[in-house]
Amino acid sequence: MSKRKSRDAVIAQLERLAFYRPNDGIRLALEGEADVRRLHLEGVSEFKRHGNGTVELKFFDRIKALELLLALQQEGETPSGGVMEFLRQMGGDEP
Repeated sequence: MSKRKSRDAVIAQLERLAFYRPNDGIRLALEGEADVRRLHLEGVSEFKRHGNGTVELKFFDRIKALELLLALQQEGETPSGGVMEFLRQMGGDEP
């Protein structure tokens, strides 16, 4: 994958995380038997169902996603500098 496509993919994913609606995650927590294949759960970072019936649902940090998205968009056409910083902050490997 080219650096430009990688950068565009990162921006697209950050947009999905920043503007994610939690409706399907909440539906899964409340209904329990929802068809997971049909739900939009890209914003869910953690889902736990405990033995006592309680559910723990965590979402990705929208503010962090917005900050990273803004930084990537502000750097304009600088090749992949923001992608590298994003990957460092997320703890991943650089492409």
